[in-house]
Amino acid sequence: MGRKLGAMLSSSNWRHVVVAILALVGLGLIVYAGLVAWQRPCREHTGVGLVVGTPACPSLLLDLEPLLIALGFWAAGLLVWCAGQRCPTVAFFLLGAGVLAAGKLSALGSDVGGRLFYLLFAWVAPMTFHFHFDLLDRSPRRVGQVVLRVLYSLAVAWSLPALLWTRTTLQQRGWFAAWRAGVRLSVALALALTALLLLRDYRRRASPAARQRTRLITFGTAFAFTPLLLLSLLPDTLGAVYVPYELTFPWLLLSPLAYAYSLFRHRLVRTEAALSRVAVYYLLVTLLLGIYVAAAAALGRFTASPAGRWPLASAVLSVGLLLLFAPLQRVLRRLLNWILYGGEVSYASVVGRLAESLSLTLDRETLRRLLVDELASAMRLSTSALFVKDQDDTLIPMGATGFEPGAIAACRLPGDCRLAAYLEGTAGPLPDARVRRALAGMSLCAGEQALLCLTGVALWLPLASGGVLQGLLLMGPRPGGDFFTAEDERILATLACQSGIAAHNVRLTEQVRAGRQELARAHQQLLAGRERERQRLAQELHDGAVQWLVGISYQLADGRRRACDRRRPDVQRVEEVCSALEDIRQEVLGVGARLRQLIGELRPAGLEELGLTTALEGYVAHLEREGGPEMPEIELDLDDSGTALPEPVALCLFRVAQEALRNSLKHARPTRILLRLRLLADEAVLSVCDDGCGFQVPARLSVLTQADHFGLVGIAEQVSWAGGQLTIRSQPGAGTEVAVRIPLNEAGRDGG
Repeated sequence: MGRKLGAMLSSSNWRHVVVAILALVGLGLIVYAGLVAWQRPCREHTGVGLVVGTPACPSLLLDLEPLLIALGFWAAGLLVWCAGQRCPTVAFFLLGAGVLAAGKLSALGSDVGGRLFYLLFAWVAPMTFHFHFDLLDRSPRRVGQVVLRVLYSLAVAWSLPALLWTRTTLQQRGWFAAWRAGVRLSVALALALTALLLLRDYRRRASPAARQRTRLITFGTAFAFTPLLLLSLLPDTLGAVYVPYELTFPWLLLSPLAYAYSLFRHRLVRTEAALSRVAVYYLLVTLLLGIYVAAAAALGRFTASPAGRWPLASAVLSVGLLLLFAPLQRVLRRLLNWILYGGEVSYASVVGRLAESLSLTLDRETLRRLLVDELASAMRLSTSALFVKDQDDTLIPMGATGFEPGAIAACRLPGDCRLAAYLEGTAGPLPDARVRRALAGMSLCAGEQALLCLTGVALWLPLASGGVLQGLLLMGPRPGGDFFTAEDERILATLACQSGIAAHNVRLTEQVRAGRQELARAHQQLLAGRERERQRLAQELHDGAVQWLVGISYQLADGRRRACDRRRPDVQRVEEVCSALEDIRQEVLGVGARLRQLIGELRPAGLEELGLTTALEGYVAHLEREGGPEMPEIELDLDDSGTALPEPVALCLFRVAQEALRNSLKHARPTRILLRLRLLADEAVLSVCDDGCGFQVPARLSVLTQADHFGLVGIAEQVSWAGGQLTIRSQPGAGTEVAVRIPLNEAGRDGG
């Protein structure tokens, strides 16, 4: 039991427990404040919600307005918690809900509510700053950490009076006004620092998607807090005329709404146009009302008898607002378009810039950024996904935006499938319905079915180069169902051509880089192998021939000693000397045989004197002697070469046959091997075929070096040095054929 409790506490579960407790406490506070507001004494005789409202007894809807906004903050906190966001984000929204509920209790005369309001409000400043760090997915650095420490220290200092004294006692203190102003000014300071943080992060972000999210959150926060800060909080703090808080509270809901919209925008793309229009008219009406209220406040402050002048001023103000309606609407629409999309689409500039960038693109990340981020942002695509061919001719996902997480990862399109063949035979953007009709009723693989099952795709854009499909760009519909025009399709066809060439260049560049790295590794391994071979030969000579020669010297010394011993009969000495000489002769023959074997490993025996055919026959006979009865049958079909072949060609063919036979015996487990040599007028052809297990031949032999298989790579290098051509045919379970063609003309000999 103790271990289970420790494991639970050591994991992240305790954070969820704390958040759940805070959510329940916040909801309880909102409900309690609502019950207190519902039971106000002035409603006992007038009926619920029937009083139109006075400062002493407002209407029920106006009375519950802060609590409804608090409930919105609480719901936003619960939503982002369920979406898997981190604790500072959830705590920010729950804290906002608690501040509004406690503020309402304070306004209703509750001492506990008043103290709780100041206590929670003191923590708004650090939580706001911390929340935006979490929102930007950044860890605070040195300056940010200092600011956070200062804000949290101030929050602790501002919290102490609310914990130590009642609200009545606090209001009787001489420093109460300064303390309350300090709490509110710390919130204003945190908002200003947050604005600087967002501006700095926006300038440093290169991704259009990241900039778009920053714009949404920045302007959502600004629209949410600016009216409350400038029209109510600061004027009230400074003792000036201020707009009632009930009129500025509704703006606070823009903060959780903007955050939720940025978090779940990919699910709201179909309603984005409608939401944009609603936001424009909402901001327009609110701005006009703000101007109207500000003008009325100014008339009341600077006019001795505002009631007598108000009808004429109201008429003039109404006409002015009507004249401002259309210009303000255009300005707000442009502002909202910039917030959502980063500005209007300029096709000429987009095509020119992307085409120039694509012509210089040599890596996949740049290609992904141009086609997934920048093109999708410029054309206001709701979804976008890029697929590019890998080295195995399979279209794999390189990046996506707007799709459900994990929906694209499972989509892999083989290069030889029906869908790829259909896309390869078409040009320009294809409507999704046309692609589905073309493949209806066909037998499709899993990758094709996964692609066709994707929702939110409007156009398929094949990226081809030289008539070969190099990639695929899936594009979703525009917000609000805006269709693609003929101009759009012409632009996309141009970009498809440029993107296909860029994808091909990226693939070729990757092949060159991979080939260089793999060949460099192969060379290093070959050099290391040669060094190991030298060490082995040195060890063989030291432990074998040298030791035998030392033994022979001892035998000679012993025979000499015996031959010089005059104490024994001559006949006995002669017999011993003859026996010792015979032993020495056998030892010398053994040394010679071992040395010939080592020399044969360094250079094929008889290759120069007797020719390639004889050398191959001798090598096969050697393998059969070493293999024993379990040795597979090796059939020879060799033209008689004699000594006519140039030495480099003969040596290369022998090494190819040697390595191919070794690989077959070691890896293929064959029952029969055929070694064939054909000498034609202008070339020599050697092949080694077996009926073994076979293998999947990679597109580049240098890939084999990743698994430490260097034999075929060595063969390829030797054939290349000899000016020849290597062909390897194999399939799993179908045997293997290694064929070499080396020209016998002057170019081939020079190449050797």
